[in-house]
Amino acid sequence: MTPALRPDSFELSHYPHVLRRRWPVMLWVTLICLIGTVGYIVAAPKVYAATASVYVRPTGVVNANRLLNTRTPGPVDLDTEAQIVTSGVVATIAGQILHSSLAPSALAAAISVSVPASTFDMRITCRASTNTGAAACANAFAAAYLQHRSEAAASPIQQQIGPLKSRISALQETAASLNTSVSSLPANSAQRADAQAQLGSVRRQLKSLTGQLSTLDASAAQTGGGSIITRASPSSKPISPEKSLVVPSGFAVGLVLGLIAAFVRDRRDKRIHTARDAERLLGLPVLLSLPAKSSGRQVSLASPRSRTGAAFTELAHDVASSLGEGSHVVLVAGASPGPAVSVVAASLAATLARTHSEAVLVCAALRDSVAPELFGLANGRGLAEVLAGLATVGEVARGPAGVPGLWVIPPGADPSLADDHLQHDTAQALTAQLRRDARFVVIEVQSGADRADTLALAEFADAALLVVETQRTTQTEGQACIRRLRQMRTQLLGTAVLAPVPPGVTIRPPRPAQPQGASLSGGSR
Repeated sequence: MTPALRPDSFELSHYPHVLRRRWPVMLWVTLICLIGTVGYIVAAPKVYAATASVYVRPTGVVNANRLLNTRTPGPVDLDTEAQIVTSGVVATIAGQILHSSLAPSALAAAISVSVPASTFDMRITCRASTNTGAAACANAFAAAYLQHRSEAAASPIQQQIGPLKSRISALQETAASLNTSVSSLPANSAQRADAQAQLGSVRRQLKSLTGQLSTLDASAAQTGGGSIITRASPSSKPISPEKSLVVPSGFAVGLVLGLIAAFVRDRRDKRIHTARDAERLLGLPVLLSLPAKSSGRQVSLASPRSRTGAAFTELAHDVASSLGEGSHVVLVAGASPGPAVSVVAASLAATLARTHSEAVLVCAALRDSVAPELFGLANGRGLAEVLAGLATVGEVARGPAGVPGLWVIPPGADPSLADDHLQHDTAQALTAQLRRDARFVVIEVQSGADRADTLALAEFADAALLVVETQRTTQTEGQACIRRLRQMRTQLLGTAVLAPVPPGVTIRPPRPAQPQGASLSGGSR
């Protein structure tokens, strides 16, 4: 499967790397959400709540139809009473107390009632835009409920007392009339006996009605619906927006959105960030991976005793063992423009010359190569003149002092000469001659669309090494380079991954300054 068709999978182990790369995105999104949360807290309408506690006292009127399985056992069904608090009748009375122009339904909508278990208390809570308004509203509904409850209890009793008093008054008048008749009639007359019998019946009725009246008067004395235990007082803090809930929620939302933004941003970013990305996205093994601190504002050849030099030594052994015995041409191709390919090609060529046998470095990145500067060589006639037939290999090749066995062919004084002379036969003759002169020929090329002419040398190379700069080389560039090399049937050994070389970097030549060497080929060495 080619890298272009390889699935862009994402494993669990990649997530920590994404978080390390994209933490600024997460931070900014989270901060924006927190700022939005603070703005909401400041700008959102404030809602205050105040609660009045009411003790509900049993009245003289008992509802015979009351359910026995109520949540508040006893003579008062507080669940039903809680519904009465928010009724239109109580809301109308509360509106009169508050002198409010709002409709009773609007006033009742701001009320909530809770009933603590196993008590005869109700907590009437009112929500309003001000703390004083919430307290006044809760107290008004508590007073309105008690007034309505007392009136509702007293009304049926008063309806019975009125007719009963009328009957008692009529019987008292009848009794007075009978007393007068008894007094005026003869003692042993039949009329007097009848009058006395009627008077006894009236007195018995009066006694019964008087007892009923006393019972009703006692019930009327118990029509007080209850009392306010605790009056509502203005609260110092609003209940909405609730900071302890809104701020953590805003932080959590910001964190989630930040994670989503980080992964979306990373998914859309086609740049290669790590050696693992290069291996995953390009489908090639990583033969060299240099840490970020290996490159800075100055670039130089790696010392053999340094960690970077040890990494290039291992790379040279890998390349040599992969190619086997004989003379070989190794193409070092830069996937993205810049001096990084020169650093890898120059260090690899120097290491091959030091650890194996003679090597030739061909600076075929005609317009971008800094390899001669890394060796302290001034650019003069080079590859461009050789391809144009204006010079021979032996005339342009130079051996930098301090690197025995290495010959460098610079880009040339006029790179434009190679534009019309880099032909198949010329490239084949050049690589064939270089194979005879040295065991290893390292050719530095750029694979970009505007620098890809010299990539034709890949046709005559035994193997190629792809140079990838983290944070700069894109997946598209790497895959395009691999596709071109495979079209030329060039064996791909793997990739060399290094930190991006910043633009305008300073090239530090080796010390002491290197004198220009002799020529290569034709026995002039």
